[in-house]
Amino acid sequence: AISKVQALPGGDIKLLCDTVVQNVRELTGYDRVMVYKFHEDEHGEVVAESKRADLDPYIGLHYPATDIPQASRFLFRQNRVRMIVECYANPVRVVQDDALMQPLCLVGSTLRAPHGCHAQYMANMGSRASLALAVIINGNEDG
Repeated sequence: AISKVQALPGGDIKLLCDTVVQNVRELTGYDRVMVYKFHEDEHGEVVAESKRADLDPYIGLHYPATDIPQASRFLFRQNRVRMIVECYANPVRVVQDDALMQPLCLVGSTLRAPHGCHAQYMANMGSRASLALAVIINGNEDG
């Protein structure tokens, strides 16, 4: 998969995105893989997609900036990878030792449960699991 991407001609972002979604889908076995671009006004657009044939396409769809809150975008820029193995799983309570001076922060944890609104968003899309990778070009994120 990496050699396919490396063999691509330079400068064709569309071809790069199309190749990446196809290869990531083959490697992961996910039903759908998308590249989601954030525009200057902060709304999002699906610019590349590889999916099972029986799924409705999302390519070309635009989503309002409010679909991904600023706090979530900030965390995404910091962590760059977010994996949700099962959005319907019951969250596990983390018990902190009383001797710790500061509260436990799970911001950088890849094991934290999705926020309730994100789990609902995934459910609305018919998704149970997700893997999001931040692609940051000149300070702007795509994913």
